[in-house]
Amino acid sequence: MQKFWACLLTIGLVFVLSAPAPAADKSIEDRVKALEDTIGNWTIYGSARYQTFYNDNNIDADTDDNDLRWDSAANARLGGKMVKDKITGVYEVGLDDDAGTYTRLIYGAYDFGSGILVIGQDYTPLGSMFYSNQVGADDTDLLGWGAMYGHRVPQIKLKLKSGLEVAFVENKSSSKLNAFSGDVDVLMPKLEVRYNLKSGAFFADVFGGYSTFKVEDVVMTDGGANYGDETVNSWSFGVGGGLNLDPAFIRAQVYMAQNIADAGLWHTDSDGAKFDAQGGIVDEDNLGAHIVVGTKLAGKYTVEAGFGYVSSEYDESGADADTAMSYYLNATIPVYGSFFVVPEVGVFDYADDETGEDEDKDTTYFGAKWQINF
Repeated sequence: MQKFWACLLTIGLVFVLSAPAPAADKSIEDRVKALEDTIGNWTIYGSARYQTFYNDNNIDADTDDNDLRWDSAANARLGGKMVKDKITGVYEVGLDDDAGTYTRLIYGAYDFGSGILVIGQDYTPLGSMFYSNQVGADDTDLLGWGAMYGHRVPQIKLKLKSGLEVAFVENKSSSKLNAFSGDVDVLMPKLEVRYNLKSGAFFADVFGGYSTFKVEDVVMTDGGANYGDETVNSWSFGVGGGLNLDPAFIRAQVYMAQNIADAGLWHTDSDGAKFDAQGGIVDEDNLGAHIVVGTKLAGKYTVEAGFGYVSSEYDESGADADTAMSYYLNATIPVYGSFFVVPEVGVFDYADDETGEDEDKDTTYFGAKWQINF
């Protein structure tokens, strides 16, 4: 990574020093302008994030596991942005000392006036709605715990200035084959749509998505009968919004989905569609919702509380809802400039399993996130 930035700086200096100078008194500003005309405007940015949390993990009714998280956050990042005329390019890497360096963003965008066309890996329409500021577990934000999230995935996306976003996203679908095997064929990209409306202190989102894939030659893994081909369809639909009543605010979201895990969306304890004993598809019905309330104190401190809930239930006789929830309370405390600390206490509760029985599994945590943006 250091070699990359050193190389970029060297190239920039070469352009500056070699820019044509028809007059002996050509200014540094003129040379910088010549450089910008050649390679555009570059901005380098980053975010250092640190997690200091104590976790009380209840694995089951008889087992507790306590541990201290004192480590750089997995979502610390370093990136660069280039703007030249109507073209923008972004490259951002995640810096995790345990998992190594990974690509978060790499895309190009063309601004055609009434909107922007994005090509590459970016936040999808269903992955760019952040109502919560839950900071535990690497800035969870209740994503997958009642907040819709589609991650950062390669796509072709159209963003209109009217607030409409439409994206054709890489379909990374998979199937819970359980006792069956088959060839999974993806024949179309995943479709995601979001419409965002803003008006003064109010905003609203209407969003949805659809994906499909085929499983050919469904057979028992122990050599049973061939049940032919089956198609797994996934869809989602939801609404959300918020109101800023300075200094207080409230945000909420609710969505319904089918086979949400097969669409690559985060939803705790969701497994996606499965096959029954006859090789037929059993769909999974999903529901998620969350609410966040907060207020500002003394004009600079923010206190926030949030609650999220998810459920998943197979569409078959005798099935029950597999539920989970998370809730938290935190405060954002500015220290200096872009340096701030967020102490937080919260719970991840896995509630009931798919038989309706209590899983006896949860995590209670407390501590703080430390962050400096640069």
